[in-house]
Amino acid sequence: MRSLAVTMVLVASSVVAHQASAEPSSKAKIADAKKSWCAPEVTELSDHVCYFDPGVRSEQGKHTLVIYLHGALAMTPGFFYLQQRAMALHAKKHAFTVLMPTGPSDGVGYVWPTSQKDQKEKEPAILAGIQKARRALETRVGHAFDETFVVGFSSGAYYGSSLALRGGLDVDGYMFLAGGSSWVQEPEGGTQRRRPIFVGVSAADPQTAGHSRALAGSLAHLNKARPWPFKVEERGAGHMVDWTFMSHGMAWLRAQSKHD
Repeated sequence: MRSLAVTMVLVASSVVAHQASAEPSSKAKIADAKKSWCAPEVTELSDHVCYFDPGVRSEQGKHTLVIYLHGALAMTPGFFYLQQRAMALHAKKHAFTVLMPTGPSDGVGYVWPTSQKDQKEKEPAILAGIQKARRALETRVGHAFDETFVVGFSSGAYYGSSLALRGGLDVDGYMFLAGGSSWVQEPEGGTQRRRPIFVGVSAADPQTAGHSRALAGSLAHLNKARPWPFKVEERGAGHMVDWTFMSHGMAWLRAQSKHD
């Protein structure tokens, strides 16, 4: 966690220093760069969709894709950069390609839908967009992916856990950090395949810790009726994509995928 904070401070400091020393003739270029939705360290795939590909396989020799569902974002270009840069660092460390779509706009920012009404209205377009982006990314990087996981943070954890419980995405597993929807019910019949779920409880984040624990409780209850592989880990992390959660979560999800 400390290394992530230090890295982000250094990145921010270098950007400020560069801007302060820029020649007047370069101001227009800097202004144009600020308008880009994707940070310079990552690549734009399509409108409001970014990705980062370190070009390496996992220790198991697999091409791994992570679909990152972000936390709430302001509409200002550049606001998403911190999360994009952090996920690029995680992708390098854990050898995965990360796809970063953007949630729907509510007129103030970009958030993922959590109410039944919003999901009914917005989810078809969200899922179609993710599937389209997955296909486009495979074409861009030149290969398919052997395993795909969803990592949801904050707003993305609330929506992503709802998707997981309802079997909304064809993926190999999920990781939810700083948030979770425990009140969602499986479709009647409950015959969809139950994908592994890793829940990271940020104990130092009073806004989300209780929700993450409640999600873990729901999974334990569902597991009694029909096996649902899940793992819960609690740390004194704040409202962030914690480095240890990412390390432990990716290792655990890959282990489940290995035995799939």
